[in-house]
Amino acid sequence: MENFEDFFTKAFETTTLKGERVTLKGVRENGSGPAAAENIFATIENSRDFLAEHLPWIPETDIFDLKKRIRSWVLNERFGQGGCWLIFKNTPNSPEGEFAGAIMMEINLRNHSATLSYWLAKPFTGQGLMTESVKLIIRFSFEHLKLNRLELLVSVHNTKSAAVATRCGFTEEGVNRDFELINGKFVDHRRYSLLARDVY
Repeated sequence: MENFEDFFTKAFETTTLKGERVTLKGVRENGSGPAAAENIFATIENSRDFLAEHLPWIPETDIFDLKKRIRSWVLNERFGQGGCWLIFKNTPNSPEGEFAGAIMMEINLRNHSATLSYWLAKPFTGQGLMTESVKLIIRFSFEHLKLNRLELLVSVHNTKSAAVATRCGFTEEGVNRDFELINGKFVDHRRYSLLARDVY
């Protein structure tokens, strides 16, 4: 009988996931068009102040840092340790859609679990895009990857991300004190989880 690690290594890839309003595509080191690093960086730049409120890596990020970050996610995927999907808003005027943000997955093979994190540029918030994106990842994680647990860690000040977790069926488990250093201050984070048996 094949063990879980062997199964997962064969099964895991950031395959394209399509929804009604969004399409998720795995990040690639030499992406082109809307998926190019330069386009991703331009989107970040246009929402830098908005994103920096909750993402500690944003203030110091330039195009070279972003390309390193992309390369690290590509390597993580290659070794079955995680992956990054780019979120594209489906639009009738563009077959590739508009780049809106990203959703990341870090894998813990031993525990058959993964931690998710995500962000959206300011113009794309309030449209239900992240909720649909997380739901696509949930289905992929439990049905295709056979994971048992997904978790999210959300700043206590990030009410929008917390609302996404709740809408997607996650259960709040508690607060991790001083979990992350953001803009020079330690910030508590709420931990949310979703189990396969909660859904199926």
